[in-house]
This record gives sequence, structure tokens and C-alpha cells, in this order.
Amino acid sequence: MVSVRVPVFILFLVTLVGAGYLGFASIELQHDKLIHFGVFLVLTTEFYFVFDTGHKSLKTLRTITFTVCTVGGSVGSEVVQSLVNPTRVFDIYDIGCNVLGSLVGLVASSSYEQWRVRQSKLQRTGRYRTVPTDVIQSSSGSESEDSYVQIQMGDLEREERE
Repeated sequence: MVSVRVPVFILFLVTLVGAGYLGFASIELQHDKLIHFGVFLVLTTEFYFVFDTGHKSLKTLRTITFTVCTVGGSVGSEVVQSLVNPTRVFDIYDIGCNVLGSLVGLVASSSYEQWRVRQSKLQRTGRYRTVPTDVIQSSSGSESEDSYVQIQMGDLEREERE
């Protein structure tokens, strides 16, 4: 079952409105390509964390995020931008920066999520892996043949017959 993290979703919508303003307004910014990279890095990261999934569906989440943000958002935003505001020029380098920022955001988010899942598994199972050495020491201090129980198959068969 997938649930939505409401605070992250609200933050995503606010960021999306800000990105829409930057994309459709007739303003010229000095570091245009860096802004494209940063905006898509942030949007992709927020989109990835909007959904609270189990660790088994992380691959599906990565695929959906890649399709929606990297492919759809990166290319689609430039196409829509040139249709909505004719003064804006379609720029292939903007698409490249969008895709690159989105990919960096996706890789960073996915890596963090995998690390977090691995840490939670270690915390759950870590307390059962450590065995104190004083518990497993023999009472005589040295191991001898007398400290082992030897059972042979013949012994088991005799018990079953009796």
C-alpha cells in the first residue's frame, strides 16, 4: 500500500508553482542552466519522497519518478513553455540541464532510501547477531572429548523399536 506524505506533497506543490513561475515568466536570469539543474533536482527529490512505499516497491517508485520527472517533466516543461510564452525560445541545453538535475536528484534520493532501509534492517537484526563470549566458554576451560555428546544412528533406531 502506498501512502502520501502530506507535508512533502505540499512542499512539492509550492516548489512546482515557483518553478512554473520561473519557467513561464518573461524574465531573464543570469545563471539559467544552473537554475534549470537545481529546480529539477529539487522537484525530483521531492516527488520521490512524496510517496511512502515499502522497501519492496522502491524499484517501481524509481521507475515512476524517472518517467514523470526526468522524461515527462524535463522535456514536457520546455515544450509547454514555448507554447505558453512565445517570447521564450526552445533550448535543447535547457532540456539537458533539466534531465541532468532530475537524474542527480533521483540517484541521490534512491541511494538515501536504500541506505535508510539497510540501516533499519541492521537495527532490527543486529541485536540478535552478537553472542557474548563468556556464555560459550566451557566450564572446564578446555574442550575435551568428554564435553561432546556422540549419537549414532544405531542408537536412534534402538529407541524407536523400544
